[in-house]
Amino acid sequence: MRKSIIILLFLILGAYGAEAQHYDRGYEASPSFPFLEKGTWMTGGSVRYSQHINEDYSFAVINDINSNGYNVSIDPKMLYMFRDNMGVGFRVSYDRSMLDMLSADLSISDLSMSISDCYQIQHKFSAYAVCRSYIPLGNSKRIAMFADVLLGGSFKQGKAFNAGDEYVLGTFSRSYALELAVDPGIVLFLTDRLAAEVNVGIFGVSYRWTDQIRNQVSNGHTNSTSAGFMVNLLSLGVGLSYYFL
Repeated sequence: MRKSIIILLFLILGAYGAEAQHYDRGYEASPSFPFLEKGTWMTGGSVRYSQHINEDYSFAVINDINSNGYNVSIDPKMLYMFRDNMGVGFRVSYDRSMLDMLSADLSISDLSMSISDCYQIQHKFSAYAVCRSYIPLGNSKRIAMFADVLLGGSFKQGKAFNAGDEYVLGTFSRSYALELAVDPGIVLFLTDRLAAEVNVGIFGVSYRWTDQIRNQVSNGHTNSTSAGFMVNLLSLGVGLSYYFL
């Protein structure tokens, strides 16, 4: 009993000493002045466009690729700082892509096949509510980290058909999604009001379902749920933002 009491006293004293000790990690969590003041507005976004044209191009086991296509994306957003270093707002986006595969040959060992006259086009609308928290790096007013929490959904519509066979085969689909995501990043002020941002997705939860009709006869449905915690380099985003009072 005496030994148990002594051990308990040592544990209590150790816990008290650990709680009272102050750890200095080299930066100030709450600087004397805010990185962004309450009442500040932010508007910004990004625009991306890419186009490709292939003429008798070969890649890995695919030869004689003749195709063309494009991808375009517009992603505006707006925030209001309801308190120092914290803001709420919205983010919307529009994505559109097209691929026209005129012909291509696939050759793997003794297996070979060819495709021709395949076409696909789709577009997607997305809308999210955003809550952002800025984390100043020391007393710097030029650079800071931030974390976005996004809650919203998307609607995607597309069609594809293959006219290379005797009959034309076509598929039309509608997809819906509900999403919750966390996107951290870094903001760097280039001028007093203009800033560049880089963000990447690390966590997301989503529920998706798709309705499909093939040749205006057959119907199909699918749904999926996913959750993940990992750095997704494919979701890396770069954009510009403008701050004003």
